[in-house]
Amino acid sequence: STTSGSRPIPRIEVDVVRDERHGDPITTTVEELTAHLARLCPENRIDLAGAVALPVTLPHRDKWRSFLADERHGDLEYLTRDPDGRLDPTGANPWTRSLLVFAQRYTVGWPAADTSPVSGGPPGDPARTPWTDRVSRYARGLDYHDVFLKDIKKLVAGLREVWPDLAAFPVTDTGPYLEREYAWLAGLGFLGKNTCLIHEKLGSGLFLGVAPTNLSIAGLPAAGIPQPEPLYAAVARRRQPPERAAASHCGSCTACIDACPTAALLPGGGMDANACLSTWTIEWRGGTPEGRRREQGGILFGCDICQAVCPWNTRAAARPRGPEVREEYGVRPEHAEITLADLLELTDDDFRKRFRRTPLWRCHPAGLRANARVVWDNLTEGER
Repeated sequence: STTSGSRPIPRIEVDVVRDERHGDPITTTVEELTAHLARLCPENRIDLAGAVALPVTLPHRDKWRSFLADERHGDLEYLTRDPDGRLDPTGANPWTRSLLVFAQRYTVGWPAADTSPVSGGPPGDPARTPWTDRVSRYARGLDYHDVFLKDIKKLVAGLREVWPDLAAFPVTDTGPYLEREYAWLAGLGFLGKNTCLIHEKLGSGLFLGVAPTNLSIAGLPAAGIPQPEPLYAAVARRRQPPERAAASHCGSCTACIDACPTAALLPGGGMDANACLSTWTIEWRGGTPEGRRREQGGILFGCDICQAVCPWNTRAAARPRGPEVREEYGVRPEHAEITLADLLELTDDDFRKRFRRTPLWRCHPAGLRANARVVWDNLTEGER
C-alpha cells in the first residue's frame, strides 16, 4: 500500500529512555553489527538483513493514513487498530532504539514460462492440474510464521551471546509494523508498483521479519533516509548512488498493473485490497464478491500474477543466485494425496490434520471449501 518518492525526513533527536524491564540502550556501531550479521545470517538461512534507527518519521506515513481513510484495506480491521502505533514502534516500547529487519526467500523468482493458474497461466484442467498450482507460491509449504521466525530467533540468540543485555522481540508480520517500509529504509530493496519490496537480483519472493531492539547503532543514516544496501546480503543489490536509494526501479513498466485481473493495483500507485484476489481467497475466506466470481478464474488461494509478470522476478528465475531456498517452502509431498475435487468435501478434521502448520490454515476449512467451489464452477461451467 506504499510507494516510494517522498522526500527524506530529518533525524529526530530524543532523550534516552530507560525501561526497568529492558535496561539501558546498548551502544554499538554499524561496522560491529555488520560483522556479526555476516556471521549469523548464513548460519540461520537469512538472505538479507539491515537496521533502522528509531524513532523515525516514515516517509510514506501519509499514504498509509490515506490507505485506511479511503477504506482500501479490505475490511482487515486489525490494520485500523492503533494505526499510529504502526508508524512509531517507540510509542508502546520507549526502550526501543532500532529495528532490525530481515528477509528470507521462498522462491527463486517466477519463470517467464510459468503456467501455474495462480501466476496468470491457463486456468487448467480441474481433474489433472495439481491443486497446488492454484496456490500462491508462499503458501505451498510450511508456515513461514514458524520456519522464518525460528531462524530469526536463533540469529537474535547469537547476538545475545555478544550482548547479554540485548532486548529484542522478533515477529514475522504478526506485530504492528509496516515491514515493507522499514525493509526499504534498511536497504533490502525498493518498493515496486505491485506494492512489493523488490531486490534487483533476488526478486520479490521474500518473507519479511523485524525485531525491535535496544541497540543504539552509531553510523546508520539519518532517520527516514533509505540506505542503498542492507548490512548483510547473500546476494548484493544492483549498485546505485546513495541519492538513488529512495527511488523505485520500475521505470515506465506497468506489467503488474496491466495484468491484475481485478484492477486492484492503482495506476497512481498503491492498491485497493477490496479488489485483490488474495484478500478474497485468504482474508475473506472464500468471500469472493457476488458478480465477480468469474474473475477468480482457476485461482484457489492467494495470487502471484503481479509478481509473476514482473521483469525483476523473471530475471531472478533466469539467473539464480545465492543459497538455495529452504526446502520447507517447497510443495508438501502430502498435498499430492488429494485433488481439487477432494477439497470440495474436505472435512474440518481433515483440514486440521493436513494444513495446521501451513499458510492455508489462514482461510479456515469453510473458506478453503468455498474457494474450491468457485474454482470448480469456473472451470466446469462449460461442461454443465
